[in-house]
Amino acid sequence: MSLKLSPLISNSMILQRNTEIKIRGYCNPNEAVEISFNGVAVTATADGNGFWLCSLGEFEACSEPLEMKISSNGEVIIVGDILIGDVWLCSGQSNMELWLSRVRHNYPDDAAAQNPMIRQFKVPQVHNFNAPSDEFSLSESKWEAFSPEVIANFTAVGYFFAKKLHERYKIPIGLLASAVGGTPVTAWMSREMLEDLGLTNELAEAEKCKDPEYIKKTLGDYEKYSQDYHKQLGESDLGFRESWAGADYDDSDWEEINIHKPVHKSGSYWYRKTIDLPEELWGKPASIFLGTAIDMDEVFVNGEKIGTTYYRYPPRDYQFTLPEGRCVIAIRLLCFGGYGEFAAGKNYFLATERRTLDIGGVWKRRQGAETENQAPMTFFNYKPTGLFNGMISPLMNTAVKGVIWYQGESDTGNPGRYAEKLSAMINGWREARGIRELPFIMTQLVYYEYTGSHDSEHGAHWEKLREQQKLCLELPKTGLALGYDLGEYNDLHPQNKRDIGERLARLAYRLAYNEKLPPNLFEMYNC
Repeated sequence: MSLKLSPLISNSMILQRNTEIKIRGYCNPNEAVEISFNGVAVTATADGNGFWLCSLGEFEACSEPLEMKISSNGEVIIVGDILIGDVWLCSGQSNMELWLSRVRHNYPDDAAAQNPMIRQFKVPQVHNFNAPSDEFSLSESKWEAFSPEVIANFTAVGYFFAKKLHERYKIPIGLLASAVGGTPVTAWMSREMLEDLGLTNELAEAEKCKDPEYIKKTLGDYEKYSQDYHKQLGESDLGFRESWAGADYDDSDWEEINIHKPVHKSGSYWYRKTIDLPEELWGKPASIFLGTAIDMDEVFVNGEKIGTTYYRYPPRDYQFTLPEGRCVIAIRLLCFGGYGEFAAGKNYFLATERRTLDIGGVWKRRQGAETENQAPMTFFNYKPTGLFNGMISPLMNTAVKGVIWYQGESDTGNPGRYAEKLSAMINGWREARGIRELPFIMTQLVYYEYTGSHDSEHGAHWEKLREQQKLCLELPKTGLALGYDLGEYNDLHPQNKRDIGERLARLAYRLAYNEKLPPNLFEMYNC
């Protein structure tokens, strides 16, 4: 088939109301394309490369599914279930990316809900250092209506933001989810933005990343190093050789410690706890909750592995079937940076449908192996210009109502020029869209204590970054949702995503929908 549409023009999409709608695609060079939608019919002619683009005009909001027909030289594509409402770009790092399934226990009703009026297009996490990508690079993605089946990839902050907007204005809300955990602001800036600020080091780094062989070799070398590192760690682990996960292993001579007591050397540490189960729980499905851990864990019940988490941030939540009689929980904690712990202040319990058992407090522990610190991996998604080219540029032809932004954690180590960088990014995104005052609503960094940090200035760095965020309010049509009170001292990814989303939404009422609202304790803005 020669007729092809942008992935953003696809089933279940939401189009931006009251804004010129542009449809684009490819067909055979110089051929005519006919598009009909919502009572409008237009014709376009492809250029010598086969690309075509046309305008359908503007439309009012519509919650009833519509259909679009595109045809060329006998080929026909039907795009169905189209709604018209408001589309918002959701970008930043992990706290924007963080999916609703990760906080589902806090919001069980929302996690079980269906709402076809809220839809998301999740942008693939792809970097490009050579040139801005076009939207046809997004072929892996599609529009999805909110339902329990999609919460594993649906931005939680974006969902709660969209829910409030839909409740207030009764129109469909679309989300372009373009966020990547761990990213500094320079990853979302173009080469021109970096040049304007004279960021020579960042420009040099971006230039270096233009070489695909450099990227390939760097990733390949690290993959081999990591495989060798973990192989050596596994082979030297006494816990594997002596079956420390087994139900019948004798741990009577192990150290008894509080599960939150940290370790200060890289390697493996085994934890064991024995629970005598009442007969009423035998054979029942259960979940085990183990807070968060630095860095990786593997969990066993009576010698059978029930789950693993490969890095420090996700809440540990594993499902299994309870054995009869004794339940021996064994955990293999792997520490890679010279410090490890199970976070204090989190819930540690075993739960069935009818009962919970506390498993915090005292455990038995023994070191299985000691190793050197693991060298850090190079993440190319973090490099300057890569995500602007790969994940923002492809969205520039898609009309949006505004932007919500949650980022800054990765810039706290060097907060000094953050306001300059973010302001340049905001202006650059607006210029690329041709909208000088496109609403841009930021999220203040919440409270957080960096567990295991050797940096005594950690809190001061974060506060400097928060002050830098406020300086961006010198730009018109910007807002800052204040969230310091919503942080958790022991978690970089606080579970309360609803209040963040709703505070962003209230700023949208003011900045994007021009409502006259009284001042609020949790927002700053420049209309």
